[in-house]
Amino acid sequence: MKTKKELGNRGEQIATDFLFKLNYDIVCRNFKIREGEIDIIAWHKKSFLGDTLCFIEVKTRQGEIGSAERAVDKIKINKMLKTAKIFCLKNNIDSSNIPIQFEEISIYINNEKDYKIFHYEIPF
Repeated sequence: MKTKKELGNRGEQIATDFLFKLNYDIVCRNFKIREGEIDIIAWHKKSFLGDTLCFIEVKTRQGEIGSAERAVDKIKINKMLKTAKIFCLKNNIDSSNIPIQFEEISIYINNEKDYKIFHYEIPF
């Protein structure tokens, strides 16, 4: 990877492919507003909630283990909440009656074909 943007784009593609294999239905990538951005928005049937709208932050690092998870802090989570509310409003989604899940995917890339991926649900 040459630039941080190229690394991030590669990580988001890996995450999208990973989620697709887990039967996530991707509805939007890189939803941006002034208050923030959400990398991936998808529907997924959760065993305990049913159809759930998932807001997913992707953090990609080259070779480092551990730093991606620390990047999703309280400030980032608050931005995700605000951005998710706006997404729901713009798309006529009643977030008070539809299950919402916030998630993080951390990706550590060593080279084009060698990477590790970790998927977390962010508790609220």
